[in-house]
Amino acid sequence: MANIFFVLGTRPEFIKIIEVVNELQSKSNHKIKLIFSNQQSKLIKKYMNNNIIHYDLEIKKFKNDSEFISSFLVKMEKLNNKIDIDYLFVQGDTNTAYAASLFGFFKKISIIHLEAGLRTFNIHKPYPEEFNRQSISKITNIHLSQTQSSKQNLLKEGIDKKIFVVGNPGIDYLVKNIKHNKIKNKIIKDSILITMHRRESLSSSLEIFIKNLKKFMKKNLNYQINWPLHTNPKILRNIKDNFKAEDNDNINFLKPQKYVDFLKLMMSSEFIITDSGGVQEEAAYLGKKLLVARDLTERIDIINLKLGYLIMADGSKLEKIMNYFNKKKVVNKQNTLKWRKSQGYGKSSKKILNIFNKNLE
Repeated sequence: MANIFFVLGTRPEFIKIIEVVNELQSKSNHKIKLIFSNQQSKLIKKYMNNNIIHYDLEIKKFKNDSEFISSFLVKMEKLNNKIDIDYLFVQGDTNTAYAASLFGFFKKISIIHLEAGLRTFNIHKPYPEEFNRQSISKITNIHLSQTQSSKQNLLKEGIDKKIFVVGNPGIDYLVKNIKHNKIKNKIIKDSILITMHRRESLSSSLEIFIKNLKKFMKKNLNYQINWPLHTNPKILRNIKDNFKAEDNDNINFLKPQKYVDFLKLMMSSEFIITDSGGVQEEAAYLGKKLLVARDLTERIDIINLKLGYLIMADGSKLEKIMNYFNKKKVVNKQNTLKWRKSQGYGKSSKKILNIFNKNLE
């Protein structure tokens, strides 16, 4: 029986680990505890019941990445003096995941990495997440990859031990919520959902993206946009500075959404424009017309299956891809099914449970 500590601090981490936590707590002999870093305290409170958190590091004030990571290491040191940790379970590419893995390396605690092997191979895109992800892989003991292509990325880097292809537990959460809330896929024609939060878009890219979006909207007055805003003040200020009152007739700016409300928006949208990795996965799973507002994406299978198209961080290809979708009309259903299969059909957490029962002491 192992002491497994899940470490999370952001909304994507919660979405992608909560079904794994539920599965292990109910059907394994391992002791499962959750450590919360407080990296995204405002956003995550819309999702997470505080009762599930066993240890809160309460990192409340940090101006930059280095302050957050240093505070995390100091607070984990104090916590580690009080508890016995066999494994640290981290998800994805956040600063929380990186800091937890770094701490585990220093203390010779085994690391389990969910979503291992995704790559853009450019450590500045996404920044700093690609660097975080590559670094975590170097010190991970058990790699849980979404897809075969992610596994191949690890093998090419000389990582060849304990790699398991498990699909995507974030899709488990999506499927569960669709069924539980009986959400119907009633698409509103010409509706567009936009999410933007990447920090590499905060300089000139987001401003140019907005200009390209406004240019497209002036030519296509039939489209209606829903845009849930991120809490990052730099993003809010950029949007406020670049949208005037008369620009907003067809754009509905929304507060950050609870997961079920956001899922309803996704299900009802015909098009989804995003720079989020998780939203890319969900949109492709739902068969939506997906435009990826990045120069590069680590979800390369989505691009290869033609389930999503890069429009660049500045939106320079937005009009071209929208016109392409309007001519093509539908997303390839066979490719959507291939993506759903690779993501585990909502049963990834059960697969991880079986792996843990066979491989953890």
